Amino acid sequence: METEKFNSYDRDNKRATQIRQAAYDLIFEMPYADITMTMIAQRAQVAKGTIFNYFRSKEDIFMAITLSGYLRYSELVETALEEVVLKNKADVKAFFIIQTKLMVEEFSVIIWFNSLRRFTLEVHADPQQTECGRARIYEVHKRIGIIINTQVPAISVESIIHAFMIQSAILNGIINLGNMEKFRDEMFDTAMPGYQIDSYQETSHLLVCIWTIYYKINKKTSKSARFFIYL
Repeated sequence: METEKFNSYDRDNKRATQIRQAAYDLIFEMPYADITMTMIAQRAQVAKGTIFNYFRSKEDIFMAITLSGYLRYSELVETALEEVVLKNKADVKAFFIIQTKLMVEEFSVIIWFNSLRRFTLEVHADPQQTECGRARIYEVHKRIGIIINTQVPAISVESIIHAFMIQSAILNGIINLGNMEKFRDEMFDTAMPGYQIDSYQETSHLLVCIWTIYYKINKKTSKSARFFIYL
């Protein structure tokens, strides 16, 4: 069981996946804070004690959901990359904008879960499994970087890996700070023009602005800013 437990963040672990799916489904029915391990066990049709053979806490389950979801997104990006030919930096920028639409439309809830990471999920999640899960994501991003670097040598592998972090960070901020005229998707009575956003359009616009601005910065730019110069 220890080996199976260690792999509970892995999608190949069928029972762990069953438990994660139950928790994922519940988040669309009630607030995160109201979800209990008992509810997850009932939805997954397993004994409550069985869950603890795979996950140490509710936070552990949602950390696994976050990592497996982002891994899935990254793998879809890798698959999409195999079907295109990138000739220059502009092509890479356009490719990332297209993949941003995929993230917004199919994986926004994963970004929302990630916003709970530091103050909620990491408090009780399994650090060893979290590290393994992030390492798997990193390896996919690294493979994507190698493919892009092979086609467009001016773009480093590390720059592409970092691009994924920038993309997620922008969308995270938009999802969590946007649409402040609503509470639980219900509009306030107070009119708040200007707070309405379109996640994809806003994220794409910011990505293009950031990449374009930093592309024009000279070679003496600070190390933290040089990442953006490649596009």
